[in-house]
Amino acid sequence: MKKVSGLPKAFGKVIAEARTRQGLSQEQLAEAIGSTNVYISLLENGQRQPSLNATLLLARELTLTPEELVASVSALLR
Repeated sequence: MKKVSGLPKAFGKVIAEARTRQGLSQEQLAEAIGSTNVYISLLENGQRQPSLNATLLLARELTLTPEELVASVSALLR
């Protein structure tokens, strides 16, 4: 399967911006989704791609719908 170029970086940017808008630290977001701040850091730096489960949890904690999250990422890839 082909990979979408720039996807991990775009996803990370959206997550980092949404987290900052919510006034959450990486540690707080990680705790809310049952993960670690290292995982959040790796996501935000484009070094990891989240599972569908993690994506849904992140969207919920960042007060985004999954559709809004995907649309924001998609907009950065244009």
